[in-house]
Amino acid sequence: MNDKKSILELKNFNLYIQDKQILKEINLPFYKNKVTAIMGPSGCGKTTLIRSINRLNEGIPDIKMTGEMRLYNKDLLEMNAILVRRKIGMVFQRPNPFPTMSIADNVLAGFILNGVRLTKQEKEEIVTGSLEKTGLWDEVKDNLHRKGTFLSGGQQQRLCIARALAMKPKILLLDEPTSALDPKATERIEELVNELKSNVTIIMVTHNMGQAERISDYTVFLYLGELVEYEETATIFDSPKHSRTKDYLTRKFG
Repeated sequence: MNDKKSILELKNFNLYIQDKQILKEINLPFYKNKVTAIMGPSGCGKTTLIRSINRLNEGIPDIKMTGEMRLYNKDLLEMNAILVRRKIGMVFQRPNPFPTMSIADNVLAGFILNGVRLTKQEKEEIVTGSLEKTGLWDEVKDNLHRKGTFLSGGQQQRLCIARALAMKPKILLLDEPTSALDPKATERIEELVNELKSNVTIIMVTHNMGQAERISDYTVFLYLGELVEYEETATIFDSPKHSRTKDYLTRKFG
C-alpha cells in the first residue's frame, strides 16, 4: 500500500476531551478515488475521527488535538475551517435537508450560506449536475421549488449528498449514511457510492459489515480509540491479522 499516493494522511493524531483521550496515535492514509470504510464498536471514535477531518469538533469545550492531518501534504489543522469544509464535504447519519429551503436551494445551500453570488445559469448548472450525479434529477426535476422534506428518506439523503457534491469537494465523508434508511434506499446509496468514487475520495463510517465488504476498497478497524488494523477490504475480511479484528468480524463483540 505504501507505493500509492495518499490525498489525506493522519500522522500520530490524538484527540482529548478534558483529560480523556478519545483517539490515540492514529496513523492512516486515505487514497484518492477510493472508498475507505471505518468500522468498530459503538464509542470507539469513528464519528469523532471523521468530524475531526472536517474540523467539526473544534467547538467542543476543552478539546485538544495533537499530531498532523495533511491534505495534499498541507496541514489541514492550520487551514481555514470554512475552506476545509469546501474541500471535504460531509453527510450525516440522518438525512438533514434544510426544512425551509426548496430542493434547488438545498443543493445551492453551501453557496447561499457562504454569500457566494452565482448567475442564474451557474445555479441551474450546479443544481442539474449535482442532482444528476446522485440519480435524483429525473425524480425531482418537476418539483425543484418544493421543500426538501417533501422527499422520501432515501431521496433526502441523496439530496444531502448532492448538496455536498455541489461544492466540488475532494473528499466526501459519510457518517453511517444508510442507518436510517430502508433496504431499497440503502442499496441505492451503495450504488451511488460506487459511482461517485471515480470523481471523489470517500471515507465512510459504517456499522454494517456487509456494506463495508461490498463497497469499500480499504477498511479501518478502530477499538477504544486505537487503530487496530487497516488493510485492503478483501484482505481484512478474509484474513485479519489481529485477534480483536477477527473477534469483531465474527460478532464476538461490538
